[in-house]
Amino acid sequence: GVRPVKVLGVLCMIDEGECDWKVVVVDADDKWAPFLNDINDVEEQLPGLLDAIREWYRTYKIPDGKPPNVFGLDEKFMGKAYALEIIQECHHSWEELLAGEKERLLEDHGDEVKDLVRNLSRNSLFTLGLNLDEHAETRTEDFGEIESGALFF
Repeated sequence: GVRPVKVLGVLCMIDEGECDWKVVVVDADDKWAPFLNDINDVEEQLPGLLDAIREWYRTYKIPDGKPPNVFGLDEKFMGKAYALEIIQECHHSWEELLAGEKERLLEDHGDEVKDLVRNLSRNSLFTLGLNLDEHAETRTEDFGEIESGALFF
């Protein structure tokens, strides 16, 4: 199911040469939610948790015979404001992809990815009961201007 969360920060993992953002959140109903508003609060309230998260992402592919993952930004977790910018950029890129503005970038991907993107066109979303025009304000919302206590779903 979909859960409301508070965005706290982000970690930049490099996966096969590309940035793979890991967004750090807390469930809005979690007992820690009132005390966690930014990534620095996590280290203050739950010392060592961020290091454990980074180590898990570094090593979780090793049992499959893959090398440890590496991280950008000097392996630092970035704060909430930075995370909201990343979320906004990714949301904008997703909208462009759905609108067909990024179709040319699909040439580098296999048929499975191409089919997925084509199936998520405006027409197929409409047939799924999602009237995108009705929700246009929500889709184009500027995440960077959301108040600090805002929740995401």
